[in-house]
Amino acid sequence: MLLSAHLVRGERHVVSVNPLEVESDLTSLEGRYTALEDFYVRNHHETPPNSARPFLRLEGEVGKPGRLTPADWTHLKKFEIGAVLECAGNPSTPSGLVSNGIWAGWSLSEIIQLARPSRAASFLHLFGRDGYARSVPMDRVREAAMLVTNLGARPLQPDHGAPWRAFFPGWYGMDSVKWLDRIIVSATPLANHESEYVEMRLGAPVGVVRRPLPRVQVKSVITSPTDRSVVPRGGIEVRGLAWSGESSISKVQLSTDEGTNWRDADLSPGSRYEWVLWRASLELSRLGGTELVCRATDSNGHTQPEWRTAERLDAYGQNWYHRVRVAVV
Repeated sequence: MLLSAHLVRGERHVVSVNPLEVESDLTSLEGRYTALEDFYVRNHHETPPNSARPFLRLEGEVGKPGRLTPADWTHLKKFEIGAVLECAGNPSTPSGLVSNGIWAGWSLSEIIQLARPSRAASFLHLFGRDGYARSVPMDRVREAAMLVTNLGARPLQPDHGAPWRAFFPGWYGMDSVKWLDRIIVSATPLANHESEYVEMRLGAPVGVVRRPLPRVQVKSVITSPTDRSVVPRGGIEVRGLAWSGESSISKVQLSTDEGTNWRDADLSPGSRYEWVLWRASLELSRLGGTELVCRATDSNGHTQPEWRTAERLDAYGQNWYHRVRVAVV
């Protein structure tokens, strides 16, 4: 059931009740991390009921299939990481499906090793109790993948995948399966899922080229002032956020003349997968409407594009320049 967007609990907008989809308003952020009650939610099916005695099934290309409970992995080292989670369909605005939090849990790769995967193991098929499933290459699992049990120093809440979920820092959220119930280690990807969450481009001379979505693309947004704000003539402070799944943010730039001239912002970086807080002082001397534009560049040299390329047919990975119109009085 779809609803008109409205505010709940202060700073979140409910887009859909079932499956639940709730946007987070980045302009209300206080500090570096999104408050748990403001964290965005993007579910694919109805939230499943709590399991009284949860376990994780490991099957497929493994030498020791079976059911695991937390007692089976408590000898492994638990750790936490600060990271952005962004939906692949998040728009290029300061209100949407992206948040930054402290995630705690165990290495998903180490948990998979408990089942003794064979040399044929190339993919993990992840199944949630809500019926949602994804297929993820093993190389991605070995990077920094987690089995998360805590978010923001609190146990996972039902809407965020309690009692545990997968999490892949630096990648879009569709692979971070919630309410993880079953993992099949496989030599091949999950059948019939090739068309979901893919990048689609016009081919040459005809046709459509499909390929898997890349890591989270470099992106920045202005959180203050907000769009259609009235600001006094003279000096103003512009603030915002920037992040990238490829590497750390190296610079954020602002323009007030449609990109002819750019000014570097001051950065306050977090850890590798977290977003950067940035701010810049600008002098607005011309009365009337002015457009503020920001763009970010990561340490691998990737910079936000000015506009969406015309050949893109999908709605994923939206990361073009963010623009805010203000009235100078």
